[in-house]
Amino acid sequence: MYVNMTNLATGDLETTFKVGEDRFLNSLLVSANGRICVCGDETQKPFPLLVWDLTSRKLVYDLRIPHHEFVTRLSAISDDGHYVVSVCRELHDASPNFIIVYDLQSGTLFKKWKPESSSCSIAISSQGGCVINGLENTWVLVWDLSTGARRFTLRGHSAPVDQIRMEEQGKRCLTYDSRGRDRSVRVWDVTKGECLAVFTPDQEFSCCELSLDGKAVILGLKGFDTITTLLLCRESTFEDEMPKLTCYGDPKLKNKVFDMSHENQ
Repeated sequence: MYVNMTNLATGDLETTFKVGEDRFLNSLLVSANGRICVCGDETQKPFPLLVWDLTSRKLVYDLRIPHHEFVTRLSAISDDGHYVVSVCRELHDASPNFIIVYDLQSGTLFKKWKPESSSCSIAISSQGGCVINGLENTWVLVWDLSTGARRFTLRGHSAPVDQIRMEEQGKRCLTYDSRGRDRSVRVWDVTKGECLAVFTPDQEFSCCELSLDGKAVILGLKGFDTITTLLLCRESTFEDEMPKLTCYGDPKLKNKVFDMSHENQ
């Protein structure tokens, strides 16, 4: 199997490397700085975490824990590629899964947490110095990446949160249930453990994101062909925030229509 890395700004193929003849990757994480790739290999039992250096295109760590397997779909990597966090479970044991953090500079176990309930979502921020995870009991936990202590237990959702989005500085996060059992979208201040805003749309939504600065929520509502943007005006007004808004992408392309059919390519 091969892995291709593409530059999102230019669309150019940056690098291709071979991960092995008999590997089947079931997850793929790339750090924001483009230096580290972490993937899960479904062909090996129990599931390991494979860490690749994208500059040298070499496998640097094969992370395993005896009698345990990583739930690789529940994993995240820090923007700087320093840490990877993953949910892990003990084989042949029905007890709740737990959380593992590895230091990717040394390949060593950095933190291990065992919440009261199994985890169903995970996120990490080196800049914010925290790990955030959603539990099956509907709680959202905030862990301190340095001390390992639990900072906050965030309550308010009526169903387990399976999606977490963090802003660039790691100070705010967005949580929601993509399965629609709880239609509310919540934005939290993870430095204070406070809920900043809650929005429950009348329609189901198909996607939801938090802006890089943590000041806007972008929603795709089912049945609508437009994107809905919510501004967080907790300490300001809509009129104050409007002048700060900038056009996404190239302003010259605003309102232009493109024919993407094959006949016109």
